[in-house]
Amino acid sequence: MPTIEPSSCGGRHPDRAWLWCWMVIGLGACSGSSGPEPEGDRIVFTEVAENSGIDFVHVNGFSGEYYYVETFGSGAAFVDVDGDGWQDVYLANGTLLAASADSARNAAPPINRLYRNERAAFTDVTEGSGTGDAGYSVGCAIGDYDNDGDQDIYVTNFETNSLLQNDGTGHFQDVTTDAGVGDRRWSTSAGFFDYDNDGDLDLMAVNYVDFHFHNNVVCKKGKNRSYCEPESYEPLGDVLYRNDGQSSASTSSEASTFTDVTEAAGMSLLGRGLGLAFSDFDQDGDTDVYVANDGTMNFLYENRQGSFVEVGLHAGARYNADGMAEAGMGVDFGDVDNDGSLDLYVTNFSGETNTLYVNNTRGEFHDATSRIGLAHPSYMALGFGAKFMDYDNDRFLDLFVVNGHVMDIIAEVNPEQTYAQSNQMMRNVSGQFEEVSATLGAGLEVVEVSRGAAVADYDNDGDLDILVTNIAARPTLLRNDGGNAQHWLMVELVGARHRDALGSRVLCTTSDGTSQVRERQSASSYLSSHDHRLHFGLGDALAADLDITWPDGTLQHVSAVPANQLLRIEQATVK
Repeated sequence: MPTIEPSSCGGRHPDRAWLWCWMVIGLGACSGSSGPEPEGDRIVFTEVAENSGIDFVHVNGFSGEYYYVETFGSGAAFVDVDGDGWQDVYLANGTLLAASADSARNAAPPINRLYRNERAAFTDVTEGSGTGDAGYSVGCAIGDYDNDGDQDIYVTNFETNSLLQNDGTGHFQDVTTDAGVGDRRWSTSAGFFDYDNDGDLDLMAVNYVDFHFHNNVVCKKGKNRSYCEPESYEPLGDVLYRNDGQSSASTSSEASTFTDVTEAAGMSLLGRGLGLAFSDFDQDGDTDVYVANDGTMNFLYENRQGSFVEVGLHAGARYNADGMAEAGMGVDFGDVDNDGSLDLYVTNFSGETNTLYVNNTRGEFHDATSRIGLAHPSYMALGFGAKFMDYDNDRFLDLFVVNGHVMDIIAEVNPEQTYAQSNQMMRNVSGQFEEVSATLGAGLEVVEVSRGAAVADYDNDGDLDILVTNIAARPTLLRNDGGNAQHWLMVELVGARHRDALGSRVLCTTSDGTSQVRERQSASSYLSSHDHRLHFGLGDALAADLDITWPDGTLQHVSAVPANQLLRIEQATVK
């Protein structure tokens, strides 16, 4: 792989670290997918999961007892486990429960699955990889917690969570016990971040309700048994683990240990947590936390140099515009109006609308859902996973939302509702959104009980693709065909103190003055994790300037980066 000298990539920033760049993928040799080209300039999403080799089928363990965990689904992750530049796929799975286990006594238990990406075709490599968790898995988070240059996996489970350490070749060892991160509560979304800015990755998981098989409540809708409302079970507290290992890669053979610092760090509030997202929303140099809670107020934890204060009410992100707590499910941060501050989106229950909170650049949020066109499209749907993504490379973040009801008999109770629902793409037209799902091909016509959404350029062709998890069904892999008709840039960051560079911020500016901001964060959406490379649509621009703020505050400027490439930027240690 050829090295481009610093002078070819914008030179050395005065008094800063060297910048090293590698051009990994060029426009002429980047396509990893085959199949029909879209007609004209039309963008379509093509469903290719099974044809690409992903034969996974989710098991929710439906038993007839309506165990509450059955209806919340499992997540997925895009993760390059072997460092070959192609995003592999990890899928969390449920397991058999009670009566369902009796009926399949001789069958092999369902397990989580790892699929290696072999240039946009996938091969199941679970066997022998150490990733085939046989518990009731819910979510997955990705991060290089031991700072050895490869991606590790944290799996949230209904019961005991698991930390899987990558040896660099895509083989994993379960180090949960040694690391001390085996929370036994019902955890949902999770993510890695350096909350105390000490150079190693800490870990947070949000927890849902105090449900166990022995306290299963019998709930009915009319005369029929169905899943309960969240109020049937007590809320739980979330958990924050501080990484007490050393950040030096030379000690990576030793598993880092973690300490539960939830209460000491100011995160002891109780909620029914489902969604988790990180962002430096107030731009003060540290990573803040947002938790979407089901039916109780959402939490916005402002990071104040390693301790947290819940500021959701003051900041305007706790409730909707009517002052109501909603059924928060999925969540994501993104700059929808390109003003340099990150806005916030939360999916909610049908009849509530999802909520878009616009950041006024001072860390104060306002519910702008109706004003920018997002109320009507979300009113009837029940949203779970959600992700900001520039699917058409026009320099404005669009919004993808997956839907599915939580009550399997909802159509009998309310004929206007269905359990399985179609997913939605909302296109951002200069800060106003319009639903364009019906124009994007058969992939957006799929009707399932969808839950997780993970986004990546899995075929390395310059546009973003989507992986959707579905309850008791195959996942949906939506290949973006035609999104790369406009120009693009992918940026992979490698930090000096911590290689994952989580908490970094990149400002991308094109010659017409349009600026976009991305943050390198884990978590977001629902139960899922995404491509670690930052994607920028460039429209018709042939080049862009990059301004990078690393987690330690170091600034770097890269001028006139040519479009249509993956750029790897490594921050060397400042001497």
